Amino acid sequence: MTTTDLPHPTAESAALPAAPAPRSMADAPLPAYESHSSISVYRGCPLRYGFRYVERRPGEVSPGQFAFGNAVHKAFEAFGLARMRARVEGAAEPGREVLQAALDAKLARSGLAPDEVAEARRRAVPVLARFLALEARTAAEPVAVELGFGVDVALPGDGTGEPGAVRFVGYVDRGDRAPDGSTEIVDYKTGRARSQADVDADPQLTAYAFGCARGGLRDPATGATLPAASRLGLYFAEAGELAWTTRTDGQLAAFEAGLVETVGRILDRAFDPRPAPWRCRWCEYRRECPEVSPEA
Repeated sequence: MTTTDLPHPTAESAALPAAPAPRSMADAPLPAYESHSSISVYRGCPLRYGFRYVERRPGEVSPGQFAFGNAVHKAFEAFGLARMRARVEGAAEPGREVLQAALDAKLARSGLAPDEVAEARRRAVPVLARFLALEARTAAEPVAVELGFGVDVALPGDGTGEPGAVRFVGYVDRGDRAPDGSTEIVDYKTGRARSQADVDADPQLTAYAFGCARGGLRDPATGATLPAASRLGLYFAEAGELAWTTRTDGQLAAFEAGLVETVGRILDRAFDPRPAPWRCRWCEYRRECPEVSPEA
């Protein structure tokens, strides 16, 4: 085909809008809400936060990077739902088949190769067995799984108008009602087990305790606000260990103060880079970031 054979643009095609310009963290709209994940990303590297939450760059993530953990979480979620349904209906408690079916379905959609799926299923055998053993010993009544919350946190005024607020949101893996009526929150982890000191200082559990204490968690069956969490736990699925902890009013107040401070920096668009080999090595933007550590 010669250049004279090329079709001439029509009035309709000429009127098509140009492709939108890439979003810029300098002036693109900021997120409408924050979460433990987004705040953690900002505190680790503000530039990474800008890429992910403001410019909304996709990043480079391996298809199966989180496949096993996601499949285990889905299996535990399915079991929790089945257990709540069985108790409402007066039916028998669910068994391993519920866990296995949910795990297999999630792995089938994970993008893993067949041999990787087989390895993940093998790896999950003791994980599911330990979870069933834990459930058999649990006295608390399951209330919800993947329970979302959202609370408004006041921000100081900037002198130009009324003080604002930030919406802080999250999802807890599981919320239970303890025999004394209080709330117990459990978060599932598929990585290595941590020390009690690490659990006591875990910021994600603090975020969940804060959301619960502020009235953000509701019983899906009744709509009633769940009482403050009497204890919070990290369940390390591969080790089969459940570590409990608590949070004081002072710790929750410190969490809120830290949240307000961090959101203030986000509103100021302080998206400075914090390159470090160990941080950049695992960043999804390492191949496109101009500030990446050369040792990553």
